[in-house]
Amino acid sequence: MANLKDIFSFIPEVKKPDEKKLSFGVKLKWTLIVLITFFVLANIPLFGLSANALARFEYLAIILGTDFGSIISLGIGPIVMASIILQLLTGSGIINIDTTTDEGKKFFQGLQKVLVFFFIVFESLVYVLMQGLQAAPGFTGLLIFQLILGGLAIFYMDELTTKWGFGSGVSLFIAAGVSWRLMTGAFQFIDQQGR
Repeated sequence: MANLKDIFSFIPEVKKPDEKKLSFGVKLKWTLIVLITFFVLANIPLFGLSANALARFEYLAIILGTDFGSIISLGIGPIVMASIILQLLTGSGIINIDTTTDEGKKFFQGLQKVLVFFFIVFESLVYVLMQGLQAAPGFTGLLIFQLILGGLAIFYMDELTTKWGFGSGVSLFIAAGVSWRLMTGAFQFIDQQGR
């Protein structure tokens, strides 16, 4: 336990605001900054991705709050996976963490961050090495590195939204992804094949 707490101290985190209650304007500003950053990152394509690697992920992207083929292809997957597994482990009593105390909450959150980082790396490796996102020859390592960077960006944007904005980043990213698909679907009269 003590070794894990030492590891937690090295993990960077978004600082909580000094004020107990943030103003509407501050929350709106940070939420919009995160939302704009999300859409910008969703339009940065992965370098070294094979040409036909994205067709099978069209509907999965909506659920994961992501845009496959972009730098944020992992989306909220690692955050959700880490949260579910940690809650299952604590709920079943395999891991005993008293979340009613401040120290227990900090330990739970630190452990959750470590799990998120693990799943960012794990999912990046799985997507690329199992050819879900197929790399062009010679670009496997670069593609994995880009996915890890995008996963870290989503994680810290989620933390920023939770502490400085409205609600959670996970909900914001899902809502943004669904809204974007609805808007583009409503105003796209010709599909990609020109029909």
